[in-house]
Amino acid sequence: MPDVVAAVLLAGDRVALFKRSRLVTGDAGRWHCVTGYLPAGADPLDHARVELVEETGLGGDDVVLARRGDRLVRLCPRGATWQVFPFLFRTARDALELNWEHDEYRWVRPADIDELDIVPWLWDVLSAVGRPGLLLDGA
Repeated sequence: MPDVVAAVLLAGDRVALFKRSRLVTGDAGRWHCVTGYLPAGADPLDHARVELVEETGLGGDDVVLARRGDRLVRLCPRGATWQVFPFLFRTARDALELNWEHDEYRWVRPADIDELDIVPWLWDVLSAVGRPGLLLDGA
């Protein structure tokens, strides 16, 4: 079963969403949080931080863990089962440095997320780290 980390990034009352580039293996052109395959034996939280550095340029004191969500099990259309380890991070920085995995990013209020073409399981990740539309509540 492949394992994946998902890092949701908050700045104030906005969530960072990333438009996946055509160079990625799935969901190109759709919006999602920071994600990455979890290498065998790697700690999910440590690897979520690695993905944040790679995909946003934020590391160290730039991000603070706000919540560790419950592990999700996701069945993919091709029949594979994935484990997703979701995390919610806060940052005070608005400017991000994207790598090749994303074409652009936006800071979006949770109520406006559905205006974007999001990956099918983004709301599952958001729900795992905070109630839908109310990510700020208690984070």
